[in-house]
Amino acid sequence: MKGIARSIAVIAFVVCLGSPTAHAFTNMATGVNAGVGVAADPSGNAVYYTEWNTGALKRIALTPPGCDAVTPCPITTVASGFSHPQDVALDTVHNTAYVTTRDDPGTTGALWRVDLGTGVRSLVTFNLGAPHQIALDVAANAAYVVGFTSGRLWRINLTTGSKTTIFSGLGNPVGLTLKADRTRAYVTEQTPARLAEIDVATHTRIRNVVTGLTSPFYVSWTDPAEIALFVVERSPNNDVLRVDLSTSTSVAAFTGLPSNASGISVNGTGGAAYITTNSSVVRVDLTALAMGEPVFVGVGNVPSTMISSLGYANTSHTAPPYFDATDAPFGGTLNIFGNLSNFRSLGATHYRVNVSDGMTTTALTLTWNTSHFNPVTNLYDPTPVAPITGDDRYEISPEYPLLAARWNPPFLMMRWPSGPNGTYTFSVEIFRLSGTTWTNLTALLPVAKNQLVLKIDNDPPDVDLLNIYRHGSPTPLSVCDILTTPAFPPATPLDFQIKASDPNGHLRSYTVTAYFGHTSPPATVMSDTFVPGHVVGGPPHLWFGTTSLRGPALGWTPPCNCAYTFILDVWKRTIDGYGYFIHRDAHQSITIMNAGPVGSTCP
Repeated sequence: MKGIARSIAVIAFVVCLGSPTAHAFTNMATGVNAGVGVAADPSGNAVYYTEWNTGALKRIALTPPGCDAVTPCPITTVASGFSHPQDVALDTVHNTAYVTTRDDPGTTGALWRVDLGTGVRSLVTFNLGAPHQIALDVAANAAYVVGFTSGRLWRINLTTGSKTTIFSGLGNPVGLTLKADRTRAYVTEQTPARLAEIDVATHTRIRNVVTGLTSPFYVSWTDPAEIALFVVERSPNNDVLRVDLSTSTSVAAFTGLPSNASGISVNGTGGAAYITTNSSVVRVDLTALAMGEPVFVGVGNVPSTMISSLGYANTSHTAPPYFDATDAPFGGTLNIFGNLSNFRSLGATHYRVNVSDGMTTTALTLTWNTSHFNPVTNLYDPTPVAPITGDDRYEISPEYPLLAARWNPPFLMMRWPSGPNGTYTFSVEIFRLSGTTWTNLTALLPVAKNQLVLKIDNDPPDVDLLNIYRHGSPTPLSVCDILTTPAFPPATPLDFQIKASDPNGHLRSYTVTAYFGHTSPPATVMSDTFVPGHVVGGPPHLWFGTTSLRGPALGWTPPCNCAYTFILDVWKRTIDGYGYFIHRDAHQSITIMNAGPVGSTCP
């Protein structure tokens, strides 16, 4: 039957080492009897796959004890008795799998529920028309499937089994995935061979993303940003394409797969893609899809490898950069540096920088000035940087990599004026322009490294020196008070009530300093500085400071008779990649007589 005919012959596995898109694979299961669907447990503990010929759903145990090219993975049968199973999707919340079958007796194909603990299966619905790939919406208790012979995209209620046609008239659809917000569905069709984009709400075909494919089968998102899709092409190609949705271009992500590659499941946190073939299930390490070089070099003086997955900088005890930062968010205008030399070495002439706030992804089209060395005048000239006219792509100077030093600073990929607080994720696309033809080369970048997360916090702290007290007194002193005996006996210490608060939890430090006399050294009255776990039992990475703290515990004793100004300085941990820059202060002044020994004066 077209689109699902299986051969059980074992084909030799060849990796073309000379190809930039051919990569070594790890066999996770061999002797597979026509593998089709595959689903990786996000925890990294297991991979599930379906066997067309045996009618089984099987589990590859990855941990424990673990397996590799030397140690075979333990494989068990979870459920059996299916009639030509096509795909498997996991609902890990309910320890459940869903399986589509091609041609159960008396039906035209069905959707089954499988208890992963017991292996017991139950019918959800049937007469779907040779259903293939499944997309689950666990929160809505729904599943989406495509029917190869019905030409339909179905939405199925997983409780009642009722099914609704989202779209009909598809040409032998096979692969399916949906955006996280369920507004768009992406379907591979075999007649003609293409990838379609469907509006789920209006039930309309928006566009054919790419055409001219070779036996396209199952699909998977390349990463959570949903910028691109992996599309499996079966024999004779036996490869996986990376399809960029914004440009409608495709490039081979990896080639040389065993015969009849079919299913693909990406575990982004595990840095791997799992692919079913006629005789095996293979693993592709996503970090090996390129040269392994970083995509993002850093932000200012902070190397990208010193920015956590939560977007905080941690540079303590490192050099460079030239300052220590612990759990520091970012703010202000940020210099984002990229590996432009490696982009050039991969054949790229242009790049695009995308940023996502978790809801929308936008291509940046900013302009800035930098400096470029003029070999004629031997001077660095101010040079504007901007995307090419009418586009959102930037040219990579042909001077990279050999003459990168002509740019000051080198490798500056984007100047981004950060704005509203939040967590932002950056990614890069690279392209080759030949004549008027663009080729997307982004699949050559290591997927696991093509992400920079930045925590942004541009809010100032809330700061005030609220009151000054005689130590232990409930009554605050008046501003600009003159304190003399007996109202202020000699050597009586002072208390200070301060507000040094950051509602976002990114306070770095506060200090109360006393200034007096003529060039007398200032005296520190009280201070505190952030360290991880600053507040026992408090949230990690955060310190909110105080809205009303009175101290120091024993008070502070003025050293001499003088006019005093007490200044509260408060800093946030927000950095622009080069240092801390968000600071506020407050002050109060009083005059103190007979502060120490009677008649003592300040130097």
